Amino acid sequence: MQSCKYYAFVGALALLCGVAQATSAPSPALAARLADFDGWVAQRMATQRLPGITVGFSQGEVEWVKGYGYADLENRVPATARSSYRLASVTKPMTAVAVLQLVEQGKIDLDAPVQTYVPYFPVKAFPITVRQLLGHLGGIDAYRDSKVEQHFKEHKDTRQSIAVFAQFELIAEPGTRFRYTSYGYNLLGAVIEGASGESYGAYMRRHVWGPLGMDATVMDDPDAVIAHRVRGYRLDGQEWKNSEFVDISSRFSAGGTRSSVPDMLAFGRGVHEGKILSAASVAAMVQPMATRAGRLTHYGMGWEISPTGGRYAIAHSGQQPETVTYLYIFPSRKLTIAVAANLERINPEGFVQRLFEVVTGEPWQLNTYIAEAGAQRAYQVAQGLFEEGRAYAERTRQPYADVVATREAFTQINRQALAPDARAARAYIEAARHPAGASVFLVAGASMAEALRQSGADLDTYSRSGALAFARDYILLSQGTKDGSLPRFDPAFEQAIVALAASWDRTAAIAWPAASASIAALDSQLRTAFRGQRAYPDFVPELLELAQASAARGEAEVALAASRLAVALYPLSDRAHALQGLISLRAGNTDAAIAALHLALARDPLGAASPAALNLEAYRLKGSGAVAQGMAVLQAAVSLHPRDANLQDSLAEFYVEQGLRPQAVAAYRQALQLDPRYPGAVGARAAIIRLGGETKALAP
Repeated sequence: MQSCKYYAFVGALALLCGVAQATSAPSPALAARLADFDGWVAQRMATQRLPGITVGFSQGEVEWVKGYGYADLENRVPATARSSYRLASVTKPMTAVAVLQLVEQGKIDLDAPVQTYVPYFPVKAFPITVRQLLGHLGGIDAYRDSKVEQHFKEHKDTRQSIAVFAQFELIAEPGTRFRYTSYGYNLLGAVIEGASGESYGAYMRRHVWGPLGMDATVMDDPDAVIAHRVRGYRLDGQEWKNSEFVDISSRFSAGGTRSSVPDMLAFGRGVHEGKILSAASVAAMVQPMATRAGRLTHYGMGWEISPTGGRYAIAHSGQQPETVTYLYIFPSRKLTIAVAANLERINPEGFVQRLFEVVTGEPWQLNTYIAEAGAQRAYQVAQGLFEEGRAYAERTRQPYADVVATREAFTQINRQALAPDARAARAYIEAARHPAGASVFLVAGASMAEALRQSGADLDTYSRSGALAFARDYILLSQGTKDGSLPRFDPAFEQAIVALAASWDRTAAIAWPAASASIAALDSQLRTAFRGQRAYPDFVPELLELAQASAARGEAEVALAASRLAVALYPLSDRAHALQGLISLRAGNTDAAIAALHLALARDPLGAASPAALNLEAYRLKGSGAVAQGMAVLQAAVSLHPRDANLQDSLAEFYVEQGLRPQAVAAYRQALQLDPRYPGAVGARAAIIRLGGETKALAP
């Protein structure tokens, strides 16, 4: 039977018919909020210099998809619901589904060596299983020579794609280290072909895309005529340039597909409604894996898995020449959100977050600032309990039944997370989400959620009130239970949480002021609102966006004022000090920048001034066309973290792109000297040789 979907095209509403789940138009209230969403998108696109984007959601019987801007700038072709974007790594969960289908058919054993299905793949020092490949735990490396491996111009078949990395040695014993890699998922594509007897594309059409009505999803092929194909762009400063031509057939099952947002939504529905996999397979797919040492990877089989505002969610992002994509699923809510854009290296998650808020009326994440250093640890514990516990309750809809484990979790939290030794407590809190820490936040938090549910509380309300309300309500409930049937927290922790929650009740409704407000008005309004409070909204992300947008427009004083306001309002925040450091760096004040970044690092060594965070910021700037600023961030990061090999490697890459060969060779050599076996070590050795550096002393 044919059914109809309502899709919005740029400004008009059109009705398209096709074989799909029946849908209906959004309610009048939601339609009004979606109209306001148009204005937000326009502003965001202008800030990010975004040529075209398509966004959409499906929930229940409602599906809404809309294109904004242009799919082709030169010919003024609008982006629409039917626009066909490169999916990039959003291909990976589709590949994972195909593998699990073949497991259900008895054609794949998850714990069999990969050579069982791909006999031409060389045997390595350790066996690699299909399960490990699905979770990026197989020891397979990522790109080693990005200059070559990410820029193929010729078409490659499966064997040629596998040959690109087949001779790479493993970077670690499988199971011991998470390494996100498209090569591992290419190997899974070969597993699918070996087990099914079909080509990857043929199998996907017959068993995944076809059954879900994903008629717009195809293998990307530069020679094929693909309806509604978008053009891809990159930024050079603030100027649009066409994306480099890259034939992505070498990434076939890891990122070699092209699709539309409605097809992405159809795939999301197909997963959470169990249309193409059994319930048992879906449950296995969305269980986060852990290393042998008991550290969660926050990745299951083809999905990124991490609580979002205390909600159960699975997601996958994608980036590639020509495209960025994001697919976000809230299975318990039967809500899927998808975004695809044709500008490289931007972060599309903001569109997902905003559309989620429009559809649900809930904040994406309640960012809470604790103004007392002594109370911050209590909040971190409350946040961990809320995120892990409530997400577990939403995912399973069942109580956590292990009473012994629950009481032990409370005991350990009281003894270790709240212990006088702050450094030891901090380390324990960091481990408490992982199997290595007995997953105590999940165990205790899930029991708290169940106790609240049994008391008559609606767990959904905590999406709006957050971790402090969740912990406070449980504390009051347990204090009122005279028989001791509910485990209790340390009295000092209980007192701190009740006090923080009272302050949060007074400030939580304070919203970020209108976009038209001046920085002076923002300063006055927020200082007045937060004066004397112990817990209040953390607007560092908004101040960061304001500062970045101002800096991009050349408004250096506004950017600096925004960063100063962040530090004034949030002096204990590592992100506020990092913001001030980065803006000072952009303004050319290196000494002030380094000082601010040192303060950020002291606040949180794993936070906004960590090697990983600064490395990410450098590449964000580079992707936006601000290569010089990205280089400055890396140079500051190296001075802050002189023993980090990966930062030296990144700095070398920037030097290469600037044509500074001697500096690049020196940076690669420094990286190898710091850690001869860091993830990019093999690629660094190859780069030194390619750049004309001496080959001696390059062995690991």
